[in-house]
Amino acid sequence: MRSMLHASPLPDLPDPPGENPHYLRAISELGEQQEIVLHDDIYAKNGMKLLAKGARIDRKQFDRLVQHKLNISIDQALALQHTISATELAREASKVLEISTLMQQLATRSGDALAVKHELARLTLPPQLLTRLTVMRETRPELFQHSLRTAMIAFMLGQRLGLPAAELPLALMAGLCHDMGELHTDPALLMTEHRIAPEERRYVHVHPITAYCLLSDNKEVPPAVVKAVLQHHERLDGSGYPYALKSAQISDLGKLLAVADLAEAGSDRFESHRMDMLLRVSRNRFAPEILNALRELIHLPEHEQREVFADLDLTAELEKLAKIFDAWQSLKVFLETQADNTQHGAVDFLFERMDSIRSLILQAGFDPEDIHGIEAIAGDDAQILTELRDMLSEIDWLLRDLANEIDRRKPVVDGVSQVALSELVTHLRLTRLTGSCVIWPSF
Repeated sequence: MRSMLHASPLPDLPDPPGENPHYLRAISELGEQQEIVLHDDIYAKNGMKLLAKGARIDRKQFDRLVQHKLNISIDQALALQHTISATELAREASKVLEISTLMQQLATRSGDALAVKHELARLTLPPQLLTRLTVMRETRPELFQHSLRTAMIAFMLGQRLGLPAAELPLALMAGLCHDMGELHTDPALLMTEHRIAPEERRYVHVHPITAYCLLSDNKEVPPAVVKAVLQHHERLDGSGYPYALKSAQISDLGKLLAVADLAEAGSDRFESHRMDMLLRVSRNRFAPEILNALRELIHLPEHEQREVFADLDLTAELEKLAKIFDAWQSLKVFLETQADNTQHGAVDFLFERMDSIRSLILQAGFDPEDIHGIEAIAGDDAQILTELRDMLSEIDWLLRDLANEIDRRKPVVDGVSQVALSELVTHLRLTRLTGSCVIWPSF
């Protein structure tokens, strides 16, 4: 990989966002647990003084603060009684390594099992970032653990890839900060049991921009880290967000962080063959050399005997897939015979994604033009049924992700006949191939 220290120029994006109620609520909740005082006056954008220096922040101040846009980020005026330190981050990493066999394995195979803890203990973070990590740890512990584990995996991947020692702290910092924008997202939207509605997705998809704005306002954060945080949901094939960037447009640290985030989402949640499937699904979306490094760290077996799930209704699952291909064929006919060039170009990504799904079916040894005939080929052969189930699981995730991508690109696809698009989107949303057996991480 190229050096990550000298990132290309950062894009022009909005000024840092004003504090929103979700982050202010988190601070006020923390104020009930430890003393938080202001070391400076807080003013609204219109010049109105809201709180004076020395005031304590707790739930009593929440209603007053949330009604105004603040003239500075509230982090710049806070003094916490206790802020997380680099030493504590190292201790937290030790706990992760103690309880997670997989993380122990990653650390050992990275080349130096203790390096990640030692580097965390030496890491220098600006006070505002330490404040946000403290708020995250105390009010959103699951998000904090995800961020810490992602940082650790990013560091270990950097070790495995042979990055210079001077660049490894960048991977740690980017991992710790990559989801800070989610502190501005309604926690209810991010709960595992909540099914995000299409109109709610924009609130989730904006979190990389929110984090970028917060970090870029702090001159102590290296530009390479800021850019990687903005890009950690971008994908090489252009299917990511917030800007649908492609391969060369994504920084090296952004690519590294994306794989670390992927690995954390799947680690300790799947048995090895499911993790292997996750990496196979991702091969066209993430940097191959980084995926290979992850595979080496995880040391996935090439072959593993697996039990075929008894709850797989093969006929029903293939019928669902056939309906999607029928809907896609109808849309293709419309685009090729009735749509103008503008409409056709707006959905080029659909052709790419559906071609990827066809490719998966071909690679599994089945005919994508004869979905119904697949069942006859599989018969009662356990090995074929296992491969078929793996294929359907991969396709299931790709279909759900495609529906989300259509939502993200709504301003573009609005130029396409909604009648022609609606049937495909309906099937994408309704289809859940392989039932509830596989729960993929949210990318």
